[in-house]
Amino acid sequence: MKSTCSEPTVYRTGPGLGVPIQVLLIEDDPDAAAYTCAQVRPNEDDIFRVEWQSNLLNAISRLSKPGVHVVLLDLGMPELGGYKTHLAIRSAVGITVPVVILTGDDSTVSKDMTKVQGASNYLIKHRTSSVELRQVLYEAVVPDVAPNAPSDGGSMLARVAGRFLAKIRLK
Repeated sequence: MKSTCSEPTVYRTGPGLGVPIQVLLIEDDPDAAAYTCAQVRPNEDDIFRVEWQSNLLNAISRLSKPGVHVVLLDLGMPELGGYKTHLAIRSAVGITVPVVILTGDDSTVSKDMTKVQGASNYLIKHRTSSVELRQVLYEAVVPDVAPNAPSDGGSMLARVAGRFLAKIRLK
């Protein structure tokens, strides 16, 4: 399978400018990374660009540079496991970059802990379609214009306020 992941590159663009959404995939398994890249970016002309890091240290180093719009994180890394993996990445990005969990860990404890810590979403690898994964990534970056965003102002305001309050709790 040809991987659509790219070598680490710093992009100074943003999804609000009509340019690609830069996804940082943090996954230690090369086969799982190649599969995920193909799910997120099925062709070269896609809205997403995927950059892959295979360990937390390199990922944290990459996150110190601009250009990542959303992190796609596997919780089962060799350096740390479970919600601690999310904590390490969250400490590197703060609340400025959304983190979407894509993991094989379907325990409610991991899911609840990462959601409380501010994860944008929690997806299980073998239960998530390409369409769902792409939609979740898009909504994490551009929540106010997501395809399924509520159309009435009250619901939108409640959703934005809820996200704001969740981010404040991380401090």
